[in-house]
Amino acid sequence: MKLKVIAGAAVVVLSSLALLSGAGAQATKLRVGLGYIPDVQFAPFYVAEVAGLYKAAGLEVEFQHGYTSELYPLLAAGKLDFVVGDAEDVVLLRSKDAKAAPFRFVMAMYQSVPNALFSKADKNIKTIKDLKGKNIGIPGKFGTSWTSLQAVLKAAGLKESDVKITELGFTQLEAVLADRVDVAMGFVNNEPVVAAARGIKLNVILAGRYNGSPGNGVLTTDGRLKESKSVKAFLEASQRGLAQTISAPKVAFDAAKKYVQGLSDDRLSVLEASLPLYQSPFSKTEGLGFSNPNGWQSLLELLTSTGRLTGAVKRGDFYTNLYLKPDIQVK
Repeated sequence: MKLKVIAGAAVVVLSSLALLSGAGAQATKLRVGLGYIPDVQFAPFYVAEVAGLYKAAGLEVEFQHGYTSELYPLLAAGKLDFVVGDAEDVVLLRSKDAKAAPFRFVMAMYQSVPNALFSKADKNIKTIKDLKGKNIGIPGKFGTSWTSLQAVLKAAGLKESDVKITELGFTQLEAVLADRVDVAMGFVNNEPVVAAARGIKLNVILAGRYNGSPGNGVLTTDGRLKESKSVKAFLEASQRGLAQTISAPKVAFDAAKKYVQGLSDDRLSVLEASLPLYQSPFSKTEGLGFSNPNGWQSLLELLTSTGRLTGAVKRGDFYTNLYLKPDIQVK
């Protein structure tokens, strides 16, 4: 019965969007970079396509997957219209060269970073104070994993010299389980989920409590924002895809199966672990997809304090909420 109600609501949404976009109008083609490979983490965008939200908004959306390091140059060159990436990337790239990287963050998919420190239960690492003297695994000294670890150490009153940092590449779970490190920085919707499926208990410390960055979201360029009608149409449909993912994760998961080859049902737990990241007190007030200005200020201060960002910058240089539809919430 619940699914029938959701489906009915979707029809109403589609009808409303169709009226707004103008039935029979030629579709605007948009190219969207989603990062790395097709994965259930992109379910809000997949469901927006499968449910017809983009089509009803007068859009023809094409997804392209690849490493963000490959997608960002395509975005800058106008060969992609949007890319899903990190707020941190926008700050570091744009502050370095705003002409080469005229990026702006226009919709938050996550309301906080998904990074998390995880360790075997018998290590008894339950708080950030317990990290002193420990061997901490990390993919490398780059990206949000590194920024989150810096934030955690700062909050714990620890210096890098108070711990041992081991660069592992993306083998954190195996390193923890084999006791090659005491604890590692991963993602709350990845390693802890995989371990739980194996019946392994981990202690998990959420990095978002200490790294206030807005996390992942939709990036575009200053030039693309001049085409405000299609930008607003894409973002509103994506916001509604986000809402449908939260309200009916199994439906969204099934939509993802159309894009993720061989997606097994046990990966539903990964999507379910992602759901809390989509909302925050701020988004529940403003609307899904809105990013908190305080989070941007926190990110700038953190990157400045660690020496990764220099010079005078303003948070408004890197993001805008102006193209989002207010008050889109989970029904």
